[in-house]
Amino acid sequence: MTKSNHKYKSNSSNTVIKYDVKGFLKLGAFLTLLVLMVWIILKIAVVPKEPVTSEQIYSILVEQGFEPQNITEEYYNFDEDYRSVLIECLATEKEDIKLVFFEFNNENSPKEIYQQARADIKTKYNAIYKVETDHQVANHSIYTLDSLGKYNVAIYVGNTAISGYCNSENKNEINKILDAIDYLKPGNNKEKSK
Repeated sequence: MTKSNHKYKSNSSNTVIKYDVKGFLKLGAFLTLLVLMVWIILKIAVVPKEPVTSEQIYSILVEQGFEPQNITEEYYNFDEDYRSVLIECLATEKEDIKLVFFEFNNENSPKEIYQQARADIKTKYNAIYKVETDHQVANHSIYTLDSLGKYNVAIYVGNTAISGYCNSENKNEINKILDAIDYLKPGNNKEKSK
């Protein structure tokens, strides 16, 4: 009998059952590691992002050389129902770059804005040759499409939504803004200084 194998002989028959202790230990270690990896992945994937406020996006837009305008009243005039849910809407436009930021008092309205923007982008700019990203985790979704010479984004995080577009060669300008608020990549927010 070896150290790692144990034999058990039944009294009622001549059956010999072998137990491989090293094999059980290896299997146990593998399963433990697998469970740990799945737990870490799920923990990262379901951690919600922290949405920015209108004041934060306003400051970042100004820092990036944009002149944001408060267009909340335009949405109120367009649809009276916005008065009960829309906190603030900021828009900025510079050359071919346009961004619109929405802050709501709930998490359903930004999802609707995101879904509508995403559908419009896919309908208008879908082509054979494209670069597309589509991430949906926890409390945020990110959709980008670079196609037909245009770069489009639609994002929602918590109670906020942002959509925008520009010529493909200027996508880094939009991405700098989205990186500054940590909206472009899925997963946890970076530490933000206040």
